[in-house]
This record gives sequence, C-alpha cells and structure tokens, in this order.
Amino acid sequence: MLNLTKIDRYISSEILRIFAVILTILVLVLVGGTLVQMLRLAAGGSIPPESIITLAALETLRLSGRLIPAAFFFATVMALGRMYQDQEMTVLQTSGVGPLRIMRIVSVAALPMVLISAWLVLWLYPVAGRVSDELKMQHQDAVLLSAIGAGRFYEARGGELVFYAESVDAASSTLENIFIQIRLKDEVVLITSDKGRHFLNDATNRRQVVLVNGNEYVGFPGSETFSTMHFDEYAIEINAAPGGKARFDYSNVDTIELLTYHDIEARADFQSRLVFPISVMAFALLAIPLSRGSPRASPYTRIIFSVLTFLVFMVLTKSAEKWMVKGMTPEWMGVWWIIVSIVAATVAVYLYDRVRFIRSGRLHAAP
Repeated sequence: MLNLTKIDRYISSEILRIFAVILTILVLVLVGGTLVQMLRLAAGGSIPPESIITLAALETLRLSGRLIPAAFFFATVMALGRMYQDQEMTVLQTSGVGPLRIMRIVSVAALPMVLISAWLVLWLYPVAGRVSDELKMQHQDAVLLSAIGAGRFYEARGGELVFYAESVDAASSTLENIFIQIRLKDEVVLITSDKGRHFLNDATNRRQVVLVNGNEYVGFPGSETFSTMHFDEYAIEINAAPGGKARFDYSNVDTIELLTYHDIEARADFQSRLVFPISVMAFALLAIPLSRGSPRASPYTRIIFSVLTFLVFMVLTKSAEKWMVKGMTPEWMGVWWIIVSIVAATVAVYLYDRVRFIRSGRLHAAP
C-alpha cells in the first residue's frame, strides 16, 4: 500500500483536478462533433434519426479512451507549470523534493488513468463499434425491405447497384420480375429473373437475394461486345460494401480475439490500441521537464508546445499503422517506435536541463 504524504496528495490532487476539467472539455467537443456527423448521416438516410443520441454516445465512448493521454498530459504540464510560476516548486525543491520524487508522484497519479484508458481502448472500443455497426445495418436492411416491398428502384453500394422487384410476398419473402444492374469499372452487368427470394445472411448480417432461372448480360452501353449467360440460381448481396467486396474491419474485433489473427493488419491494429494506455505514462513523464520554467515565463508557451507535441503524436500513430501494413517500416518495429521516441525525448529534455543547470552553477561560481 502506498504511503502518500501531504505533498504527494497535494500535487496529485492538483493534476487530477485539472485533468477532470480538461477531459470534460475534450469530451464535450467530441460529443458536439459526433452529433454533427450523426445528423449529417441521418439527413442522408444512412442512420435512423431516432438512434442519433445512441450512436453519438457509442462513438464518444469509443474515442474517450484516446482522449485520456492528451488530458493527463496537458493537466500535468499546467499543474506543475503553475507551481513553478508561483514558486511553489522552488520551495519544495529546497525542502528536499527532487525530480525523482516528482516523477514518483506523477506516476502514481497516472497509473489509474492507464488502467481506465486500457479498459476503454482494449475492451469498450470494439464492443461499442460492433453495436454501432449493428444499428446501422438494421436501419439499412429496413430501408432495403421497404424499397423491395414498395416495388421501386433501390440504389445500393454507393450507386454501383440498382435493384428492382415488381412484387414481393412478405410471408414467404419471394420476389417476382427482378431487375438488377451492377456498374463496374469497365462494364455493366444486367441481371433479370422472373422469380427469386431474399433473406438475411447470418454470417455477413447483410440482405442476400437468390434469383432463379434468369439471365445475366455483361457489356457496356454502346458496345457491340455483350455476353449473355443463363443461370439456374444466382446469389447476390444487395447491401454489400461499394466495390462488391467488404473489407474486414479489425477495429470491431475483441482484443483477445485479435491475437488469434496472423495477418499484419491485425497486428497493426492491436499495437495501435496498446499505444494509447502506454502513452499515458510516457506523456506523464515527458510533462515533468516540459512544465519547468521561470516565474516570469508565459504559461501559454508550455501549453501550446504540449498541444503541438500531442498532435504530432496522433499523426504519427495513424501513419505508423499504415506504414507497418504497407511494409514501409519493419514489422519488428511496428508502432512501438512512437513510445520509444517519447521516452527518448523525455531523456533528452532531462539531460538538457541537467547540463543547463551545471553550466549555470559554474557561471555563478566564477569570480
């Protein structure tokens, strides 16, 4: 059990108090941006209007784990920077509170944030993503069923596919006089059939249509090269992803299950998740030397520099995942080099402060 002194509790409470305020502001900004995005999707018919609040809450929970490193980093810089400006840190240093003691206090305060960020990113992130996608798929399927039942043309796959059924039997899910057009890059596919049926594929959670005894025409309008094929049975997913081939989304896979996949995309996604909880501690240690300054120095300089530092971290994290997948960086390096860079920057700042302190002492000691 940790034996926290009054100094430990005072510094920790200052950091956590500012952390709570910053995290609240960041979450509110995130909620506002997410709501605008959801309203835009609802206006376009991609999501149901009654699910806007639910989907916005799920998206906020998904991303809140990635806000904790930023909030704790900024809070530590601001709390310790304010103590330097008010000369409280000078008094503590003359009382025997050295850099290692400050490092221990900040680390103890950061440890619960590491655990909370890990829970949000490693467990809640994929769960909320799956629930959100399921709600969207249910809405898209309901829109598709409405279009099928109304006997009107329905566009899917971003306009690549046009579907029409003259009539449908709701009880048996059978279709009559079906027309499907699929626009590919260099050709157009026309599929016609007198009868068919539709059902929800449990494996893909998408609406699948099976046509019986029909014809397929492949070619391009205005061209003389058209091929015709008669089929006994033809299966197609109406609301599949654009391009006709859905890309597997690793972001919705549970973290433990993600370890069973052996492709590089899965390993890159796994490492990207771990970076954020680990970065809470890495940024907490970096904040200690960054917060140091003279009482007359402007506090906004430290804050602006901290914000720029974290923005660079976010950009590099996203880029490192893509570089790893494309083979631009070695697989053994992964995305871990970002954490190593933060630790190296922390050591460099500490060494710079140490050298500057020694030089300052020599100048004062010179006659």
